[in-house]
Amino acid sequence: MFTLIRPVAALLMAVFAYYAAKAYEPLYDPQAYMGTFAAWTALMGLLVGWVFVGGRIGRAWWFSIYIGIQGVAMTGVFIAMVMAVREVFILGYRRRFREVMDAFTGYFDIVINWLGKAMDQDYLIFLATGGAVIGFALHLVWMLLERRRNDR
Repeated sequence: MFTLIRPVAALLMAVFAYYAAKAYEPLYDPQAYMGTFAAWTALMGLLVGWVFVGGRIGRAWWFSIYIGIQGVAMTGVFIAMVMAVREVFILGYRRRFREVMDAFTGYFDIVINWLGKAMDQDYLIFLATGGAVIGFALHLVWMLLERRRNDR
């Protein structure tokens, strides 16, 4: 059954993913122009919030916090995988990969490179705190929505 917690979770995850992407840009390269990276990250956060986080909120408050943190981590891995596909095509067109197997092994190297740059202590604390706050806030919203639905 469709519940209102899914769009709320998607919206919160998308907004947090946008701000997390803006905080990631200086870690990647302070001089680099990242283009629409923040918008793509917000889109992936929207997708993860709708599909994963929104469907699992409401069991217990500690589980909701755990799901919020797990959703933020999943968004990070998901966006690293999407950006690595983009980069593999760019490097393939520049003839840096001679064969398909080079592109395949290069893909995993690029994903690890994207995730490795995020291993900054302050950034990881920011992500974990944001995920915990999102999970707790979604649990509170879920309790309010369920109370209202059960009152009818």
